[in-house]
Amino acid sequence: MAEGNRDFKRRFGRRGRDKDRGERRDEPKRVVPEVPAIQCTVCGKQIFDLSSALAGRDGTGAVHFDCALAAVSQGERLGPGERIHYIGRGAFAVIEFKDKSNTAFTIKRRISWEKEGEKYDWRKTLQQRMGI
Repeated sequence: MAEGNRDFKRRFGRRGRDKDRGERRDEPKRVVPEVPAIQCTVCGKQIFDLSSALAGRDGTGAVHFDCALAAVSQGERLGPGERIHYIGRGAFAVIEFKDKSNTAFTIKRRISWEKEGEKYDWRKTLQQRMGI
């Protein structure tokens, strides 16, 4: 190093990282609510991925997405070329594809699974945990 650069502070690099470590000490940590263990009302097993769970058909409890799809499939008679798909907002639909590429389809009938606009306790806890 040159004699003139001895007192020169580094512009880049690890300057000031020991003090902070990525946390601010003046702000309290946000309290994240614990998500309780929730059992599926159809199969009785624990639901580990609540983000993909649906409310029960009668509005009580939560069910696995696969359990809800299986329950809807059992109650519907499908014609040739028809399938059951989740279309969002708590509803399934029987759809028929127009061609073999499965890009264009027609919704034959809509099957409501969750009550629209209803807030469930387990979903509120999940939203608070995610910060929504």
